[in-house]
Amino acid sequence: MQLIFEDRNKRTISDKESIAFSSFSSFHLVIIKVRETKMVVLGIDTKEIFQIKPSPQLQTISVLTFLQGKDHIVSFKKSQANGSIILESVEVFVLQPDTTLMFDINDQAEDGDRRPWVTYLLDNLALRSFTYTITYARRKRDSDDVKIVVDNVVQASLFKTIKHRFWRLIGSFLPFVSPTKTETETITLNLAQRSHTIEFIADRMPLLHSLVIDFGEIPMPSIKVPTVDNPIWTGNFYDDGETMLLARAIYGEAGGESTEVKIAVGWSIRNRIEDSQNRWGKTYHEVILQSSQYEPFNDPKSDPFKKITHPPVEDPLERQAWQDSFRTAHSVILAKDADPTKGANHFYVPSNQSRPPWADENKFTIQIGVTRFYRL
Repeated sequence: MQLIFEDRNKRTISDKESIAFSSFSSFHLVIIKVRETKMVVLGIDTKEIFQIKPSPQLQTISVLTFLQGKDHIVSFKKSQANGSIILESVEVFVLQPDTTLMFDINDQAEDGDRRPWVTYLLDNLALRSFTYTITYARRKRDSDDVKIVVDNVVQASLFKTIKHRFWRLIGSFLPFVSPTKTETETITLNLAQRSHTIEFIADRMPLLHSLVIDFGEIPMPSIKVPTVDNPIWTGNFYDDGETMLLARAIYGEAGGESTEVKIAVGWSIRNRIEDSQNRWGKTYHEVILQSSQYEPFNDPKSDPFKKITHPPVEDPLERQAWQDSFRTAHSVILAKDADPTKGANHFYVPSNQSRPPWADENKFTIQIGVTRFYRL
């Protein structure tokens, strides 16, 4: 997960508020922490996502959704006259989901009585199963209990007593000699692609260590965006995910070169993102789309620009070069291959251009093929 936005300015929202952030087309995880909630609707972009339930204690609400384009908002608005919340924080992460996603949560409920605690909202996704790990305890007078609700259906306890039939984990059932238990359980549901909610309701102070969500297959966006097989540009590079945009850059700069050169070009771009002084930007979009940095992106009327936005994949050689560029971009983003450039963040090909003014030979790191790499 890559953190792209955070707002930790604690405040009370008594009417409505919209929080803006910028990103690109991808799956996102939006994590919202609130307390003292009273009838407030949570929205993302134009969609009303969730009615936040009333509770004095801290709630964590996590939304997994696909967002398209650059500009987005998280919104809060009261749904009744007395609606309000105290907003603790908003965090937005970019995800590249596989068949499963694991979340290290380590969230202990604040002491309280039977109230919303942790909620996961899956926007237009399938849900095969989820696996949680929770620690709960027998306590004096009142023990930890956990209720789990999926799509408003209680996942009932195996203990069918009248008192506890709606609670999944029941601290008062733990023995006095071993009053604390950490339990891992998988709940299998096989629910089709649509919107789903997984809610953990807490009594007292259980601790949710982790949650693993199994989609059954790799989630695909319902919104049409460029793909490796159909890479035609929409007219907005923010409709490209990170892999797509990096693939365009690699293809434009090194499409006809070896895989080794493609990997090196990709890593030189990644190294700019990881620059400790943040000289070029924090995301692939900020780095690649920065003015006058990568020649194929500079002039919309040029042949290189037309090639990266409309890869001529009908030509077998170009199709192979494009697919290799896309695979390389995916590999670089996930760091599947080590950086061959020794930390370089610049490169040039002497046969294609004269030596640039930044090409200080004291900062030369390696030559791969005909491409020379530098760490500035």
